[in-house]
Amino acid sequence: MDMDEDLPASEPCPTFAKLASFRGAPASTSSYAGPEVEVRGLASMATALYPLARAEGLRGLAAVLEKGNAGSGVAEYCYGYAAELLRDEDEGIRLGAVRLAGICVEKIAMREELIGDADQIDLIFLQLSSMARDMCAKVRIEAFNALAKMQRVSDGVLLQSLSKKMIKTDTGSATGKKISPKLVFPCAAGIFAHGIEDEFYQVRAAACKALGELAKFSNQYAQKALDLLMDMMNDDTEAVRLQTLRTLLDMATYGHLSVQEKHMHMFLGILMDANVIVRNAARKILGLVKLPKLQMFKSALDGLIAGLEKDPEDQEIYGVLFSIGKNHGSFSANIAKHLAKEVFLHILLSIVFAC
Repeated sequence: MDMDEDLPASEPCPTFAKLASFRGAPASTSSYAGPEVEVRGLASMATALYPLARAEGLRGLAAVLEKGNAGSGVAEYCYGYAAELLRDEDEGIRLGAVRLAGICVEKIAMREELIGDADQIDLIFLQLSSMARDMCAKVRIEAFNALAKMQRVSDGVLLQSLSKKMIKTDTGSATGKKISPKLVFPCAAGIFAHGIEDEFYQVRAAACKALGELAKFSNQYAQKALDLLMDMMNDDTEAVRLQTLRTLLDMATYGHLSVQEKHMHMFLGILMDANVIVRNAARKILGLVKLPKLQMFKSALDGLIAGLEKDPEDQEIYGVLFSIGKNHGSFSANIAKHLAKEVFLHILLSIVFAC
């Protein structure tokens, strides 16, 4: 599949002219004077003529940020330089730029308040989304790893990343206003739909992990992402299937996983998987989610009991059965009542035939 299909080629991805404030000098304080001087020197190296010098500059900036002793505004300052090198012709430079961007995003997300317009976060998401289409697989992996660290992205931009077709939406941005038309760029369209179809399983696994991390911040996004995640359960690579289950388990733990009836056949199939790790992960997910229908609840019980009959020594199934029953009190009572009637009828018939 062509990674750029369904996307209008004439529309460019967002430039970072709007993020010019990120290139301003970091705030100067006496306690951070040392790191800031180092940052300026490394930033100058990152714009050098030779690729090796640029690469060293990017690595140095990443190391300073990871130490955690950089002053206020340094993350934005570093991000400005990383953004300029995202389109470098050297794939090693692009890889270093995306890694630095990921660290910057993580540092920015740790602050309670954003500096400047919150729409800058959407622009950063769009810029990193464009790198998820890079020709280099390592760059694509790092792009998804960086996207996984993002927070406070508007729902409209998040939902666009799941659909290959451009979505018309009036969803509000992080500032509470409607998304500016200038923020609706095709580079975000369907990046996760493409990511889970990537030829390299490492890229597919990174896309899966990023899906789960972003789902923690939007219930609407989590519901849409679930369909993509369920498709990944059919992946040919076991590592991708395991990452998908870990993602679904995280979503269930945070209360963002709502299993629908159309997904049950997939879970029931996983319960009988040959890999014990896969089976256990699927059971844990069923033990955490809230099933909306009685028939789905019965199907889950039948699947677990079938697994117990196949392997009576698997003690973990008992714990999962207890959790499911506890989480679905009304369904459990319904089944208990039905079983009680059947037992009573059986005893009554036995007495009649005995007489």
